[in-house]
Amino acid sequence: MSHGRLQGKLALVTGGANGIGAAICRRFAGEGARVLVTDVDEAAASAIAASLGDGAHSALDVTSEDAWRGALDWSEQHGTVDVLVNNAGLFLAAPLADTTLADFRRLQDVNQVGVFLGMRTFAPAMAAAGGGSIINMSSIAGLLGPPLLTAYVAGKWAVRGMTRTAAKEYAASGVRVNSIHPGQIDTEMHARQRRATPELIERLVASIPMRRIGDAAEVAELALFLASDESAYVTGSELSVDGGARP
Repeated sequence: MSHGRLQGKLALVTGGANGIGAAICRRFAGEGARVLVTDVDEAAASAIAASLGDGAHSALDVTSEDAWRGALDWSEQHGTVDVLVNNAGLFLAAPLADTTLADFRRLQDVNQVGVFLGMRTFAPAMAAAGGGSIINMSSIAGLLGPPLLTAYVAGKWAVRGMTRTAAKEYAASGVRVNSIHPGQIDTEMHARQRRATPELIERLVASIPMRRIGDAAEVAELALFLASDESAYVTGSELSVDGGARP
């Protein structure tokens, strides 16, 4: 049953069609938020939005300035966005020597530039409206330096730094900016990792003090806290959901 922790809030979630993004959309809606589901896969975003009852959806290529401007215009038809979750992301595991420049740039475009454009688009609008919450999805890879993840780590560390800077820049405007750092979470992306690099994943899971991977719903619970007024004095923070894997 909803406790209404986000009652009356409008939230926009990128990469909301599956995995952590979909879990966040469902949790936010369950707490009274109107959720704008965006994803490059518009059909999947539509399905998630329909399941929420009062959701709306749109295609969004987070690497495109024009697309972000369109997302702002579209969101304003539904009200003022109170919560932005920059969740869209790509993953690549490959040795440094085998990581192509094209793959490296592709990951930065989505994982790093997408977050930059999202913040740049919505932070000023939130400040003008009197405040809001921006939640940037990083990773424990953005706190550590795991092998075989050069391209992925580059983007996730960038998210960490941009979050801290934006938090300080917008703190006086009432806009809070925080990053979430999931560890091994049971999503389709994780399943693809496991198929591609089973030995790496086995070692990573064995190193988790809780000895299990997490569930997307557990990440959504933290996102809910950051989206709600309960975190009114929390900004510039790096919050891990990793079963104790962070040293």
